[in-house]
Amino acid sequence: MESETISRGFTFQNILPFLLAILLIFLLPMLMRRYGFTWGDITRLLFSRLGEKDYAEEMKKKGGQKDRREPWQSNGRSQDIQTLVSTLLILARRQKLGLVYPGTISHGGKMANLVALLVTKREVIGVNCFGFGGTITEGKGKTKGKWNQHMNGQDADIPDPVLGNQNQFTIVRAAMDAAGMQEIPLRVLACFTSRTVTLESQHENEVFDTNGFIAHLRECAADPGSLEPEAVSKQLNTLVTRIKR
Repeated sequence: MESETISRGFTFQNILPFLLAILLIFLLPMLMRRYGFTWGDITRLLFSRLGEKDYAEEMKKKGGQKDRREPWQSNGRSQDIQTLVSTLLILARRQKLGLVYPGTISHGGKMANLVALLVTKREVIGVNCFGFGGTITEGKGKTKGKWNQHMNGQDADIPDPVLGNQNQFTIVRAAMDAAGMQEIPLRVLACFTSRTVTLESQHENEVFDTNGFIAHLRECAADPGSLEPEAVSKQLNTLVTRIKR
């Protein structure tokens, strides 16, 4: 009889306060940081009788979205690169292209750290990945060549992806030439893999987010040419240095 009374005591009404406490302490602050809400916004949404209209008027008085805290963002993860490679594999299979993964090609004591090499009927395209998130801005005028990351209210300098492309190109081009592949065109493109990244660049044909990069590769896959992707891929694969984890 006593055990039956105890079991009956663990009802939804009893555990509801604990669930609400967990929501307020952990989940709600996390969601607020992610979407840029403040406690004032939450209070107004819950208790304002005018609802959305009153909230919109208040935001207009405060200067609109400028006074709201920025949504929380993060840099890219290794899973983002894996997703990109999976997409490249599907693209290569459907369009009958060649794909060499990874693109770790050595020459003259230096190594190109490309994620992959995609072979179309016209050229070889090196995939140079960057994991920075937030807003990526390319400098202009006196700050030309300098790249900035703005994320979560902070600014930081990041490596120049255009220069990075050039450095990777130099290594791979030299290795291809030494292997008798002088006549095969090569390009190296930068891809920012973070799902939240926003790019502000004058190099739209060299620096992409993931969606723009895949769209560009689809256009390249449709270009006619005389290369045989499978044969070129086999040649490139012999140049790859396999790195043991």
